[in-house]
Amino acid sequence: MPRSRKRTRKPQRRLLLFGAVGMAAVVLSLTILLVQKRQTSVYGETKGQVEEKESDELHHAEEEISSAEIEDKGDSEKSPEEAVLKSIQVQGPEETVEIKNLEESELQKQVAELAAKWNRQPVDSEVISYDKQTGVYQYSKEQDGRALNQERLVKDILKAANEEQKTGEVEAVFETVPAKRTREQAKEQYRVIGTFTTKLTNNKNRNKNVTLAAEAIDGLVLKPGEEFSFNNTTGNRTKEKGYQPAGAYRNGVLIEEPGGGVCQVSTTLYHSIIEAGFKTTERNAHSFAPSYVEKGQDAMVSFDGYAGPDLKFVNTSTAPIVLRAAVQGLELKLSVVGIPVLEDGVKVSIRSEKVRDTDPPAPVYEENTALPYGTETVTDPGQNGSVWKSYRVLTKNGKVLEEKPLHNSYYKSKPGVIQGNLTAPPAAEVQLEESAAELESTQGEAGQAQESIQPQGPGQSWESSHSDDMGQSEGPGQPAESGSPLE
Repeated sequence: MPRSRKRTRKPQRRLLLFGAVGMAAVVLSLTILLVQKRQTSVYGETKGQVEEKESDELHHAEEEISSAEIEDKGDSEKSPEEAVLKSIQVQGPEETVEIKNLEESELQKQVAELAAKWNRQPVDSEVISYDKQTGVYQYSKEQDGRALNQERLVKDILKAANEEQKTGEVEAVFETVPAKRTREQAKEQYRVIGTFTTKLTNNKNRNKNVTLAAEAIDGLVLKPGEEFSFNNTTGNRTKEKGYQPAGAYRNGVLIEEPGGGVCQVSTTLYHSIIEAGFKTTERNAHSFAPSYVEKGQDAMVSFDGYAGPDLKFVNTSTAPIVLRAAVQGLELKLSVVGIPVLEDGVKVSIRSEKVRDTDPPAPVYEENTALPYGTETVTDPGQNGSVWKSYRVLTKNGKVLEEKPLHNSYYKSKPGVIQGNLTAPPAAEVQLEESAAELESTQGEAGQAQESIQPQGPGQSWESSHSDDMGQSEGPGQPAESGSPLE
């Protein structure tokens, strides 16, 4: 009996053990389920869900980055080194500039803009004035330029961007650009590049006007691109300025006016301008060709204080020029001083040729009672008008390199002048006619008196006679006094 009770207890223990294990497994499963449920409530999802969500967020972030790149116009992803810095401060010569976009291609553009802003061109030495009292030219001091070393600045900025700092500073480096012409070199390079001389007359008033106009021009400095005006330089030629009355054409008529003769100054300067290699922007021919220069090569000016025909040209060279003018004796000389604009050995001159003549108009008749009655004389034969064409000729070593039309000139015909006396006889003829009339009147009165008086004797009568000098007898047989005129 005891042995059978012992066998019965063993199966019961086994059942209890299996039951406990099963219960523990159930509890463990429930515990795991509870833990997972709690994690879900606390963290939102499981590990798989987290991984899936992280993948979605990464994709969304990439889309946002792409959108930001488009909005920033090409602002691409930065390397970790570039992303360290927010900006770079570039120290320039006069200012500090902040560089924010550190992408290399954009950086190069920004540096190029800084170069355009900070670079300085060198300034060559040039003439700045001429002292008439001392005859000395003044020259400026040359100035070196600077050029930004763009390649180095880009490298320095990228290097600063790789350093672990929030901000960085870089100093711009410049290279010196030396001037091409120093003061000493300018003194050697400046020379007379154009000159012309004309002959004056013995008219003192005219020569005074020429001298005043030449003095107004002498020493004038014309900068590159600046236009010269003869009228603006000399101003209105008036008595108040010392200009004297002298012959000048106005509307084709020769008159005396203050400033007559200054056209010789403008004409002489015109030739100097052409010889120097420049071209005029305004030039006018006279109504009638002057005698101090070849036809087709004159330059007429006139000014009323407001407007008028002018002589103009532009300094098209790269350096200032100086105009020189002087009157020495009966010679007028105009020159252009500057750095040569023509090639070595090349010269410029003017060649003119007549195109055709024009016939003069009918002569002008002038009455001159001092001439013998009924006579005429030609005091001015007049002159034909003409048309001339002028050329700008370039030569070297006597060989023509180029010949181009320069301008045309039209000169008016000048009518001849004839003087004559067809209306008033000379004074002697007038006296003779008056004497004859008075004689007739006297003879009439004498005849009437003779009819009323008896003759005194045979052969006696009143006689009337007049001498060669038109005298009259005062009584019978009494000659008149020699040279006494009839009253």
